[in-house]
Amino acid sequence: MIVSSLVAIAFALSLWRLFGFAMGLRFAKRSRERARLAQEQEGRRVIAEIPLDDDVVFFIEDAASFSWGTQSAARADVIGSRLLLNGGVMATWSRPGASLPEPPAAEAYEGGERWDVMLYERDGAGRAVPCGTLREGVSREIASKVFEAIRRSA
Repeated sequence: MIVSSLVAIAFALSLWRLFGFAMGLRFAKRSRERARLAQEQEGRRVIAEIPLDDDVVFFIEDAASFSWGTQSAARADVIGSRLLLNGGVMATWSRPGASLPEPPAAEAYEGGERWDVMLYERDGAGRAVPCGTLREGVSREIASKVFEAIRRSA
């Protein structure tokens, strides 16, 4: 009888903990949905949700600029971009007549994927948009969306 009671209590505690995790995930999803809706109501277009260390930031496009996290770049100043996998160039785009700096050498493969988009501006500055290290093509899809949005801006 005591063993049955202990098993029932352990099971109930496990269910309660799982319920707490599920509600935490649901709260985070609803918070992102509200933040996305707020951005869209201000006339901005959310291109992708970028998972960073402990947070998810939006890559946002509006009539004048691109922004992600605390960084932004004016659309008119963007002359090109590169889609990078572990530092190696997967795709390149540049405005007609613009030349991009030479890409750095690709990094040695360490068993994981890191997707980035490098955004180049008129002043020669290059800004990295980190798109994540998630497997199963998630980060690749995010990076592709960001790259395509920048390419379409020409």
